[in-house]
Amino acid sequence: MKKCLLTILALMMITSAYPQNKKSDKAGKKGEAVRGDMYQEITLENFESTNFAQKDIQYRVAKEQKASIAIRDQYPAPIKDSKKYLGLKLYGRKGDFLNLIPPKKLTIDKFCKTISIWIYGKMFAGELSLLLKDANNQPHRLVFGKLDFLGWRKLTVKITPEIAQQDKYLSQKRQIEILKIIYSPGNLGRLPIWHYFYIDDITATVREKYTDRQSDDW
Repeated sequence: MKKCLLTILALMMITSAYPQNKKSDKAGKKGEAVRGDMYQEITLENFESTNFAQKDIQYRVAKEQKASIAIRDQYPAPIKDSKKYLGLKLYGRKGDFLNLIPPKKLTIDKFCKTISIWIYGKMFAGELSLLLKDANNQPHRLVFGKLDFLGWRKLTVKITPEIAQQDKYLSQKRQIEILKIIYSPGNLGRLPIWHYFYIDDITATVREKYTDRQSDDW
């Protein structure tokens, strides 16, 4: 009888302890999710309302080189609420370039981890990159890669530690800025060819900047 009572008591203790362990596990997972949610994706340009014109592109004009730009609305990227996107084309060869200069400033005042862009590739070997100005006004060229694929694809570049962006003082808020998006053809032929590609949402993964609020005057 005594053994039975001891067994029942032990089972009751195990049963009452089990929900607490489960609750603790859930709390831990929730805490991990909160830490992971420090970063959020913000949209810098979605091409829905910004006016783009021929003056917003630059390209080498040596002989036959030509380029054009236009807002399009058929088959946008698979992004929620996306209805418009930007089409670009360049008649050129390796050594030429096409620069897209945003008509409005694309600045980031939070701490940036990555910058992404949706691109519709047409199987050309050209390379896409962007020119970024950091918080010290220093330029950095970041390469997305070659556009030798067909269809929409989200391309991403990391913001490396060499790119200054942290605020130096609480009263001095600093930012980084996308100056231009660059396309460089890869075809080696003697004659230029038409290159086509399309751009949709430009986004950045960011978090709030860490600030030193601790006074050393003590």
